[in-house]
Amino acid sequence: MNKIKKKKILFDIIHLAHLNFFKNAINEFHKRGYDVEITYLDRGKIAKVLKKELPQYKHTKIGTYSKTTFGKIPMILERVFRFFFYLMKSKPHITTGVGDFILAFSSRLFGIPSIMYYDDFEFKVNFNLSDFFGTRLYVPYCLPKSSKKIIRYKSFKELAYLHPDIYKPQKSIITKIGLKENEYVFIREVAGISMNYTQLEKESLLGPIKYLHNKGIKMILSLEDKSRRKFYEPYCTILEEPLEDLYSIMHYALFSISSGDSMARESALLGVPSIYTGGRTMYVNNPFLEWKGVYKLERQEDIINTANKLLNKKIKQTWSKKITKIIKKNLADTTQVILDSLNKNLGV
Repeated sequence: MNKIKKKKILFDIIHLAHLNFFKNAINEFHKRGYDVEITYLDRGKIAKVLKKELPQYKHTKIGTYSKTTFGKIPMILERVFRFFFYLMKSKPHITTGVGDFILAFSSRLFGIPSIMYYDDFEFKVNFNLSDFFGTRLYVPYCLPKSSKKIIRYKSFKELAYLHPDIYKPQKSIITKIGLKENEYVFIREVAGISMNYTQLEKESLLGPIKYLHNKGIKMILSLEDKSRRKFYEPYCTILEEPLEDLYSIMHYALFSISSGDSMARESALLGVPSIYTGGRTMYVNNPFLEWKGVYKLERQEDIINTANKLLNKKIKQTWSKKITKIIKKNLADTTQVILDSLNKNLGV
């Protein structure tokens, strides 16, 4: 692409997963000579990971995350206030984020186009406000189209960083931590479940974990809430972040069990069958359920029965071949979607 005029793009990161989503596009725009700026919400390990993954860019904090309902309104107001002065000084040609309606609203105040991406149609507040304030809202092809500003693309957000043209798993990663391909199960437990042990065993993944442990199955657990590690340590290995390459650990697992929907899709796209236990009914999950790469289950008995079935290595082999063919023939590299959509709305 021939550069006609140096353009400035602002990427706002409000969740760690959004860093993965934008990382390759940020680096590509920088390589092409664009002026790239990054703002972020102070939340979890975002600042730390930004410094590690994208050290060559300046990172500006815009607000601090609040977990409480009452704290979210002040958080929103603080972000709008900080964005007002940031955008007035910076004057980017375009802004972009994932379900980032605060950025979209702030950009609109200055007449700056904002391009949003989102795949959580069921989170109506974020989805509708991103659609209303954003210039364009790009969503995966399996979501309903409810406005003229919504554009569907033939892929999933996870293929911005897991498309096989971009990401290559490394077996050396699992060798370093004493694992062998297809000889362990990857588990992901997200936060938000009661600390009461009886309730924990009833509602979380602890029951299936104990069952697989008793069968002699090795398990690797990615645990979001480390305060619960005492419940899981007797039965599985708990990963310690930051990790060199989590996706290689996921890729070489026999199957996965995840209470988080995004990680269930990531696993499936990496060629690993996944049991999703989070309970949410989502449009973006429907293709994976139809393809039989993700199993949506909630009852402990159903999870255990399906886990028993997935211990058969042929199921992973079959799924891996199937999803590789689907991606190659039908699904786009989402990073390219980001590049094309931003360029289009920049008039390049």
